[in-house]
Amino acid sequence: DDGFVLCDLNIIRKKLQVWRQLFPRVRPLFALKCNPDPMVAAVLGQSGVCGFDCASLPEVELALKSVSNNPRLLVYANPQRAEKDLEMALSLGVRALTFDGPEELHKVHRAYQQRLAAQSNSRPPQMILRILVPDESSTVPLGEKFGASPARIASLANLALTLGLRIIGVSFHCGSGNHDPRAYRIAIELAAEAIQTIDLVQKDHKAACWLLDIGGGYPGLDGMGGDAGRFCGSKVKLDESLVQEDETETTEKVSNIVSPLLNKLFPHEQIHFVSEPGRYFVEGAFALCSRIYQAQSEYASESRHTVVRRHYFIAQGVQGMFKDCLLCNEVFTPVPLFVDSCCTDVIRIPSVIHGPSGELYDIIARDHPLPFLEAGDWLLFDRMGAYTLSIA
Repeated sequence: DDGFVLCDLNIIRKKLQVWRQLFPRVRPLFALKCNPDPMVAAVLGQSGVCGFDCASLPEVELALKSVSNNPRLLVYANPQRAEKDLEMALSLGVRALTFDGPEELHKVHRAYQQRLAAQSNSRPPQMILRILVPDESSTVPLGEKFGASPARIASLANLALTLGLRIIGVSFHCGSGNHDPRAYRIAIELAAEAIQTIDLVQKDHKAACWLLDIGGGYPGLDGMGGDAGRFCGSKVKLDESLVQEDETETTEKVSNIVSPLLNKLFPHEQIHFVSEPGRYFVEGAFALCSRIYQAQSEYASESRHTVVRRHYFIAQGVQGMFKDCLLCNEVFTPVPLFVDSCCTDVIRIPSVIHGPSGELYDIIARDHPLPFLEAGDWLLFDRMGAYTLSIA
């Protein structure tokens, strides 16, 4: 076998408990695009606490299976959908839909009218306006693609009313892999202003916003010990020996800003809060074990007996689970696995880990110090749960 993926579902359960401590007023909607594994969806869906953020129709269908076909526990949160996907989602009972422009409002209106023609008692969509917020501090900014600017909010609210659609709330996203917790403060303040603008437009129609979606981008490390004891029973102590985790970026530090601000700006319970964590739940719950199928040495130019670098080839590469090497310069750390032994006091050689393709850029790690390994030995890559399986 060329490799396998390990998953510790208990970590996902622990992360859910920690989330409720960090964000007691915020219901998590797991971002399925981060990791659409059915086991993960089942654990979160059966918790009775977590819903789902869906970006595609297959994710909608998976979410419904995971929450016993209760569409109230999911948001179809892609502001631009194919019309046929939108029609199918409405037929499945999905009501909460994000949008960020007039085109999507017209599309939703048409789809709902078709749904009414087929089933006259169909309940109307619940529209959520996605607003534009600063996301420069994230690894993957999303503002160029999604989000309505503040100047457009009133006109979009008026158009929604004209089309017979009600806006129930506002959403935003500070970008995937956000590195600055202060970005959430700015985004929440902008969202509060957006809610005031929408409520003013809808006031004469006796409608008001009741939902705020504070998006995703939360770090995989929670800062509260939710990752402790991962894969217990393994000879490799993951929490100690795999990666030097940067504890300056934790979800706890985001909550220290977000939770007090929500209480300050929304002291009453008229507004319900949801979020779209993905990486937070699954990053540390997965690890990849890959078998080296080819190993070769690179020698010094002046001596055919002096190895200056080793090259190892594995079955996964940048066209598979390691695509983030290209997309956002993610660094993956290989750890050698040894059967019934520990390898600590050996000479380590600069090593390059190659993926299986013939492309020169298919490199997972470059000049990483490793012991002298051979074909058939194994490498482990930790914290492989976020945006790996979903884009492989």
